[in-house]
Parts: sequence; C-alpha cells; structure tokens
Amino acid sequence: MSERTYEPMTKEDVTAAQNAWVKYVTEQDVENLLGLYDFGTPDAPLLFKPTLTDVIRIDRDGAKSYFIGGNPSYPNDHGFLANGWTQIEFESAAGPVLNAGGLGYTDMGQYTFVNGEGNATKADYTFSYHKLNGKVLISLHHSSVTWQPPVSE
Repeated sequence: MSERTYEPMTKEDVTAAQNAWVKYVTEQDVENLLGLYDFGTPDAPLLFKPTLTDVIRIDRDGAKSYFIGGNPSYPNDHGFLANGWTQIEFESAAGPVLNAGGLGYTDMGQYTFVNGEGNATKADYTFSYHKLNGKVLISLHHSSVTWQPPVSE
C-alpha cells in the first residue's frame, strides 16, 4: 500500500469544499459529490453517518446508496438527493477548527436544507477534512436531524 501524505490546508479550503458539497447536492451530481469523500483504507476508512438514516457507512457503495438509493444492502435508502434540495446553508459553531498536528480541519454546526417547495430541514453536522494529492476531502461526516424539545401544553 502506498503512503498517504497529507498536505497543509486553510479554512478557505474547507469553505470551498463545503461550497462544492452544496453545489453537488443541489445539482444531484452524485459522482462529483462522492469525489469529495476520502474512502480511505481498511485501517482508516471514511466514517459517514448520514442525516436521514441510522446506518453508518464506511465505503463508497454505502455512501452512494444513501445519496441515490437502490442498493439492496441498504433497503431503507430512498435517495437523499431525491428530496430536491435547492438551497443548503452551513452555520458553523466555531470553525472550521484546525486539528492537532495542523494537517486537517473539523467543523461542527447546523445546516439547513430547503427543497423546491420551500420546506426546510435543519440538521446538526460534524465534518473532518484533510488534503491529499492537492484535493480537500471529507474523512468524517456525521449528521442528524436537529433535536427539538417537546412542546409543553
């Protein structure tokens, strides 16, 4: 196996990667979207817990299934991209934050997805990024629908 050499990056690199992620989700461009993820190695795979599922993914097939559905190994995937998101806004809590060692960033916050009918879904996210072979890649993606406190009557 070849050595993976991570490269220095900036907050601006992370913002550009987030903007590309938004572009590919809203354009329903699954191949370019998947190109933003580092599927890693058996010892360091992608860690991906998508918003609208309880199944953690560690490989390209699992990630692709989440985004477009149709994989019998993931029968509850109906295609996140099929929701027709037209707008996504990242709201970072404090970042991106430089990781120890200085060769990656982590960002946590909330993002809001708006579909073509104007319906909004708010979710919490954590992403980790690193730069490999000149490209900023996502190595960890955790997302879940934002918890809402119960309404008291």
